[in-house]
Amino acid sequence: KDSHTSYGGSQMWFPEKNWHSRDYIIHNYGCGTIATADLFLYLAMQNQAMQTPLTASAIYNEKTVKYENYDLYVRNIDINYTHTKHLIAVLGPSLASAINAYSQDYGLGLKANWRWKLSYYDMLDIIEEMLQSDIPVILSIGPNWPNLMGKKGISFYERKEIDIQATEGGMEVKSKPYYYQPVKQGINSHYVAVTGIIKDDIANKIMLRISSWGKMYFINYEEYREYIETSSTTWMSSLAQVTKK
Repeated sequence: KDSHTSYGGSQMWFPEKNWHSRDYIIHNYGCGTIATADLFLYLAMQNQAMQTPLTASAIYNEKTVKYENYDLYVRNIDINYTHTKHLIAVLGPSLASAINAYSQDYGLGLKANWRWKLSYYDMLDIIEEMLQSDIPVILSIGPNWPNLMGKKGISFYERKEIDIQATEGGMEVKSKPYYYQPVKQGINSHYVAVTGIIKDDIANKIMLRISSWGKMYFINYEEYREYIETSSTTWMSSLAQVTKK
């Protein structure tokens, strides 16, 4: 978009001038629709058997999605499958149903389930299994509970590298230690696509690499699970488990 490569799509690309328009709804409540649409595109670009007339309308040269084709594609996914609504957006079970309906329409052999109650380790196992199967994970950072309008949330991080040069045994050695810098705080009521897991034994952290708003961020898994336990619930902050038949 605008000669830059984004990391997935963004609901913010849709105008919000008309409160009654589908674009306004996608802009304000469409994160689940974006994550779902991106999931279909990713699968189609990795496997020809997963391509459909809808994904073909957006994919350019097999491995690239053009912005000018993406917005119409997302609108079609929304109209036909996710049905994003004012305020309530797309609830988790409806998101899983949208994936199942799309799969059935095109004979893709996908099966999605919204997981209502996952423990720390069960959720991590599912994320690992899906990524090993080359399926991005649609993860929900649910709203506060019972205060749905609460402002508590988690942080999104960016990974920053430090270029260090040192001499060892007469040879110059370059290393790139890194750290995670919080760039957004208080995130809740939002879907993201998990694209990787970083198990950092040195820092004793598990970081989830995600796509959100067209950018790459990272989530601290411990912080996410603590948020579920203290400020949200396992049935609103969960994931869509997708398997291939």
